[in-house]
Amino acid sequence: MFMTRSFPALLGCGVLLVAAACGDSGTDPANPTTTLTSVSPAGGAADVDISAPIVLTFSGAMGSGMEALMDLHMGTAAAGTMPMTCTWSADRTTVTCTHAAFANGAMYTMHVGGGMMDADGQPVGMGYMMAQMGGVWLTSGMMGGMHAGQPMGSMGTGWMGANGSYGMMFTFTTA
Repeated sequence: MFMTRSFPALLGCGVLLVAAACGDSGTDPANPTTTLTSVSPAGGAADVDISAPIVLTFSGAMGSGMEALMDLHMGTAAAGTMPMTCTWSADRTTVTCTHAAFANGAMYTMHVGGGMMDADGQPVGMGYMMAQMGGVWLTSGMMGGMHAGQPMGSMGTGWMGANGSYGMMFTFTTA
């Protein structure tokens, strides 16, 4: 008797739990609701104009303060950071970063933190277009475990992504 009356209720609860656990909440790092769709200059770009801004475009609106999870280095990400000013488009899908003029014939690295969040507080996907944009995941073993002259562990919250990386790097050279 217990089995016949309770089984439909338990089955219903099980379906609800599975639906809640598997629902598209946007928190699944394999299926992000917002993704990084373009970076300019792209990783591997050469002969970049020394006054070119850095522009990142996302598929959806980004959270407030996410520009703090982007930095620019002359050389590798182990080198110190360079000052830049970042401004968001009105819909918060494009950020344009300006800087003092780049040096001629120099290498630069744009670092985008792995913990970036969209306007809904969900993680932003960066990996699916990595090859097209020339990005490389930044891991703790790279550059002797250093970022901007400091140990990577001192980077603070927001830089590490769900995949364990410290975000993505886009390295380019100027004309």
